[in-house]
Amino acid sequence: MEQHGGEVGERTLEILRGVTGDDEAVRDLDLPLLASGQLDSLGLVTLMAALQEAFGIVISPADFDKQAWATARSLIADVERRLDSARSP
Repeated sequence: MEQHGGEVGERTLEILRGVTGDDEAVRDLDLPLLASGQLDSLGLVTLMAALQEAFGIVISPADFDKQAWATARSLIADVERRLDSARSP
């Protein structure tokens, strides 16, 4: 498994693995999640709900940025950004 650093990255990848039922996106952090078929619309909603529950962040479908969730690497960065924003006063 490629290095992605930190507990947030580890937990995000665990959740992604659970949603996709596959290790491919975890092994290749630059694999296009939607274009490769790893995620579909139901998978995205499931992933949003799981990330909200795991990290206590709010991810509304209106906030969803397809580019920010294009790959596992960008997904981790987006979750970290959301957590940083939630911690800021």
